[in-house]
Amino acid sequence: MKRLLKYIYKQLLPSRIRQSIDLFTYLKMSKVDGLCEKKVLVLAPHPDDDIIGCGGTLYRYHLMGSEIAVVYMTDGRKGNNRYREDELVCMRQEEAKRASKIIGVNRLIFLDNRDTELSPSPKTIKELFEILGDLKPEALFLPFFLDNHHDHIATSQIFFSTPKSFTSCMCYSYGIWTPLPTFNIMSDITTCLQTKILALQEHKSQLEDVDFTEAVKGISRYHSAMSGGDGYAEIFIACPVNEYQRLGKAIGW
Repeated sequence: MKRLLKYIYKQLLPSRIRQSIDLFTYLKMSKVDGLCEKKVLVLAPHPDDDIIGCGGTLYRYHLMGSEIAVVYMTDGRKGNNRYREDELVCMRQEEAKRASKIIGVNRLIFLDNRDTELSPSPKTIKELFEILGDLKPEALFLPFFLDNHHDHIATSQIFFSTPKSFTSCMCYSYGIWTPLPTFNIMSDITTCLQTKILALQEHKSQLEDVDFTEAVKGISRYHSAMSGGDGYAEIFIACPVNEYQRLGKAIGW
């Protein structure tokens, strides 16, 4: 984490203020677990990103009695070229619905933005602003802003561009296409791993070319080992929303 912050300070923050402020207090704090929020919202660029990035942790929240909502930022039409795009959109919605029941998600919101074309437009910013204002989450899960996929980066850009209608929220960044460079939250999903895998297997259209369930198990095992555990874990870069906003400003978003 300190290495990431050092890079941000040197490369992205204006030189005139580098030495005079300390923006990222919470990010420097290493924490293990500590998940306790009752209202959880996930921003998933595509159907299945929620399960891959934080499915085990979402199931833990479900077991704690938390209310969970997932917003799918795009329609997933480009996820498998074996199908017509309109057909695949319907398939992926049904897959997401089945997976969400296994994890214990209470509400799904499907936006109609086209897969691979997501951008921080007035439309998408307004959509997210209204959702955030309506749900007022205590915990918000979203892709890390350096996750190497256009729609994942755009999801962060939209969030950074959205006027905040709430002040007390924890942001949890997860990795999909790019492993997180560091973390300050480790969520033990050892007892939840099988549930996560069962939910992932409902996304059949995404597993036809490459069945990456073993990869999901492997990286979860690695995350646990790097935290000194012998089970499975998901990791996050976490901080309060106001600190995350400052991080967005530091990178120019």
